[in-house]
Amino acid sequence: MCQEPLHSLYQYKAWSEEELFRCLKAPIAKSFPAEMEKACYWLSHINIVDQLFIARLKGEPDEFDSVVTDQPQDLIQLEEQFSKANQWFVGYTKAVTPADLADHVTFTFKDGKPGNMTKEQILAHVLSHGLQHRGSVATILPGEILQAHKDHFTTFLKLKL
Repeated sequence: MCQEPLHSLYQYKAWSEEELFRCLKAPIAKSFPAEMEKACYWLSHINIVDQLFIARLKGEPDEFDSVVTDQPQDLIQLEEQFSKANQWFVGYTKAVTPADLADHVTFTFKDGKPGNMTKEQILAHVLSHGLQHRGSVATILPGEILQAHKDHFTTFLKLKL
């Protein structure tokens, strides 16, 4: 059972991130290596958090010790990881039921503190967390890279019509 608006918002998240990666892969981006490195750091953080919460929603262990990494990030690998996570979220929000959304998930945050959130709260957090950090990435990157970037929910909705 599709849960609107969560499903639409996760479709938007996938579209928005595809659009961002399209801009980041443009030849002009190579002219700004320091900014691209910072952007990839924050994109990696978004991806790690997405992966952590996917594991929590699935009831599986995660593979991360931290929500950040100092390892250099490969843009193409990051794009593949985002795409895979977004496919999972879109499928999940298409199939999830209201009863599922009310289920609590108990886990431990990476800082060692206990966590207990409903699945709906997790999904809301993943959306707001990614949106916040994508906005930060947009402030790091020069306008030349993001010149053609359209990141509004309303733009996405117009494209769906």
